[in-house]
Order: sequence, then structure tokens, then C-alpha cells
Amino acid sequence: MELVINEDRYYIPKNWNELSLRRYIDFMTTYKEDVSETEKEVHLISTLTGAPQAAITDMKKTDLNKSIDRLKELMLTECSEDLVLSFDIDGVEYGFHPNLSEMKLKEFVDLDNKLQDAWANMHLIMAILYRPITKRKGDKYTIEDYDYVNVDKRSKIFIDELSVSIVNAAASFFLTIAVDYMKITTAYSRLNRQQKRQLTKQMKKSLQKNTVGTA
Repeated sequence: MELVINEDRYYIPKNWNELSLRRYIDFMTTYKEDVSETEKEVHLISTLTGAPQAAITDMKKTDLNKSIDRLKELMLTECSEDLVLSFDIDGVEYGFHPNLSEMKLKEFVDLDNKLQDAWANMHLIMAILYRPITKRKGDKYTIEDYDYVNVDKRSKIFIDELSVSIVNAAASFFLTIAVDYMKITTAYSRLNRQQKRQLTKQMKKSLQKNTVGTA
């Protein structure tokens, strides 16, 4: 379905696979609870279609209602939680981190920092979890070593190329098995050397059973 305003056309996504991460980040980071229902509806249309709010306020109420009904139907649709292990963008195959128990402390610390404002940083979080596959053997693979410069570059691609469906599944999977670790890492620097070694072993052991194999 297309939304036409003053001859400009905007696509209204019918499922989560059609909604980009950029659009959803915009929605999540600018949503306000303490505003009128009309303002919420204008915000919903604007953020999820890219139509300017000023133009939306000039729409006929009947057209506005049709767009709102379509988007509310989307918002009420359950988003997939089936983890997408790999995908291709412009000829580059990206894979979800195949063994979270082998992540280095700096990766977890960076993830911890990003999770303080998770939706605003979701493109960066995905760029840490998904990296170019460097070797594959059947279903098993290895990914590029962690490099934050590359993460930043990759996040600029992911924000427009990743769908909410992929992001939701990856975020759900990661947070389910690692959120407790994230809570602990903020206090990591205050531990002595022996405590750090014990904590690292404990975390790796708890994560080991939740990871897929490596090549």
C-alpha cells in the first residue's frame, strides 16, 4: 500500500521484513507517551513511512485512518524470533557471532555501553554481533575479528539494509543469554585479577551451551 501526499509517494510496510532498522529506530527513539492520540498517529505514519509530519497533517481524515489502520495492524503482528544466522548484502555474507563464549572482554564492554540506550544504538549492536564470514564449512563458519572501526562502518550499512525482523530475532537471542553478563561488566574494572579470571570462566561456562558451532 502506498501513501500519496501532494503527489509524493511513501510505502506503508505490510510486514516486519519490509521495515528498515532506520525507520524503527526513528520510531522508538522519538515516541512520546504524553501526547494526544492524533500526535501519536502522525508520529507513527511519519517515522514508519518517511512522510514529513507537516504533510501528514494536511491529509484527509479518511486517508489518514486507512494508513493508521494498516500500520497498527503491523504493530500488532508478532515479529519473528527465529535467529537469522547469516545474510548477504551487496555480495558480502555476514554471520551472527558463532560462539559468544569466545567473545573478548572489549566486545562485551562495547555491547554493554551500547545497551544503555539500546534502540538508538541498535545498528551498532547488530554490527558487533554480525560480521563478514571469513571461512565456511557447511553450516559452520568463522567471522571477521572484532574491530570497532569496521563495526562503525558496517553499522552505516546495516541501519538501512537490515529489516526489523532480522534485528528483533538477533536482539532477542543475544539478550536472553547475555543480559546478566552485561549487568556484571559495569563492575568488572573494580575486581582484582583473581576475581576477573574467576568471572571470565563463569561467564564462558554459562554461555557455552547457548552458542552455535564454529568451523
